[in-house]
Amino acid sequence: MTAFSLAFAAHAVHRHGGQERAAAEILTRVARHVPVTVLAEECELGPDVARFEPIAMGRGPSLLRAAAFQRAVARAERRVGATLLNSIGAAARDADVITAQFCQAAFTARFGGLRGGTGARRRWQQFAQSRFTAHERHAYAHPRLKRVIAVSHGTARELAEHYGVPGSIMRVVPNGVDHATFRPARDAAEKQALRDELGLPRDQCIALFVGGDWARKGLDAAMAAVAPLHDVLFVIVGHGPIAEYERRAQELGARERVRFAGFSQRTQDWYAAADLFLFPSHYEAFSLVTLEAAAAGLPIVCHRINGTEELITEGENGNLVPHGADALRTALTTLRDDSALRARMSTAAVQHSQRYAWDTVADAYLAVLAEAARA
Repeated sequence: MTAFSLAFAAHAVHRHGGQERAAAEILTRVARHVPVTVLAEECELGPDVARFEPIAMGRGPSLLRAAAFQRAVARAERRVGATLLNSIGAAARDADVITAQFCQAAFTARFGGLRGGTGARRRWQQFAQSRFTAHERHAYAHPRLKRVIAVSHGTARELAEHYGVPGSIMRVVPNGVDHATFRPARDAAEKQALRDELGLPRDQCIALFVGGDWARKGLDAAMAAVAPLHDVLFVIVGHGPIAEYERRAQELGARERVRFAGFSQRTQDWYAAADLFLFPSHYEAFSLVTLEAAAAGLPIVCHRINGTEELITEGENGNLVPHGADALRTALTTLRDDSALRARMSTAAVQHSQRYAWDTVADAYLAVLAEAARA
């Protein structure tokens, strides 16, 4: 393998989010082979793993902060002097390698780039989304770019369609999952103990949702699906506008069947305590929470989007359903009523998740970085 050093630009590298967790897991393993410097506002990796160059994003709207971050990364890269600069999306204006954990242009084309809100908030979102898309377009068109790592085949298709990224520099390396952390409960006793600890009912069917950005991830439709199902408890773990969605649950007549658990640093316990994973997101690149849910043995009810179309085999380890509360409710009801089916899907989910082990993923990622270094 060609010897090289790596500077990695991302807004944050830690194990509490989606692409942040992916970055932490990948870099922990890549750093065993090459020197790594993280250019970020926040980084939880210790000095024994990677050097950390803090990047101050300042205050203000996310659009202005992102532009300031790009400028600061350019200055930091010159100080670090690494062989390669690897950027998450357009965190850097120009990079040797871009890891695509989202495609702003595809999200805009399909959903207007909107994440909820009306009036002035909606207009600002539309403007900001247009600028984020322009940032990405510039980054993917830069002559410095040697490789693009898309986290799913669907994301690779979007980058080719919207930004003209050539197949010759595109590589697909999926996100992964830590099977030591995310696993099923060992037996019924452990599952019941977890439910007791989390304040969950022992005998009720529990559908779980994990994540933020609730409008994009279809939380309203999920609550509407659960509303008539009196023997299903829908648990939501993650940051979001809880008061707004509590009012919506009340309007749907689902307030007693929806529980907002807030942010948790031990999501693995919530997965292990649940019966199924309800995640009707409208757009993802390849969501880590679906991989974590699968590793924890949860049948997944979701839409056919990037990542899930590769992870889920219909009827085997989950259900890929059409959009809308009715289709979600049909899949939920079937799983609620058939414990044997849930057990079979649970076993299959764990088996399907094995190919996404982080060690395997990191080896493929490192190979792409080595390609870029040789190029």
